[in-house]
Amino acid sequence: MCLVDVEKAPKPLPACATPATQGMIVHTANNKAKVAQKGVMEFLLINHPLDCPICDQGGECQLQISRLDTAARHRATTEPKRVVFHKSLGPLVAAEEMTRCIHCTRCVRFGQEIGGIMELGLVGRGEHAEILAFVDRTVDSELSGNMIDLCPVGALTQQAFRYSARTWELSRRRSVSPHDASAATLSFR
Repeated sequence: MCLVDVEKAPKPLPACATPATQGMIVHTANNKAKVAQKGVMEFLLINHPLDCPICDQGGECQLQISRLDTAARHRATTEPKRVVFHKSLGPLVAAEEMTRCIHCTRCVRFGQEIGGIMELGLVGRGEHAEILAFVDRTVDSELSGNMIDLCPVGALTQQAFRYSARTWELSRRRSVSPHDASAATLSFR
């Protein structure tokens, strides 16, 4: 979704991976950039299921918000949608809805770059790509809850809280972290 139109470039470039140079002129909202962004959105929606009413990301799905922002339409395709079966990732992370995964690899990169732990990886290529835990391992680091929060489409969810309540049914409460000795202040919903 970060494609932008850079003057003198033959095609749209990803803003998140293009280094800025002196005198570079970038257009983020002109016609060429918007067409490219809509194309990426349609590509993301090709295999994404349309189960928004029952999805536990309901109301907080970044893909849904981006779709509304770009006004992308989901085109009916004749090919069957990709189906990914349940994965066992450990005691905290539920991977029941991996069909929703759009392969953004946020969870994989967070574990590697922030946590310094190689717990998840992307296996396969193209339509057959899947996020998996490494052989005979589970996701059980102290940062695995962050991987759940990073998932933009609800493919990774929390085992204990799964379908317990919707976000708008919860109220915010202040508390103290039971997970560490520093007694960090937390704010729960």
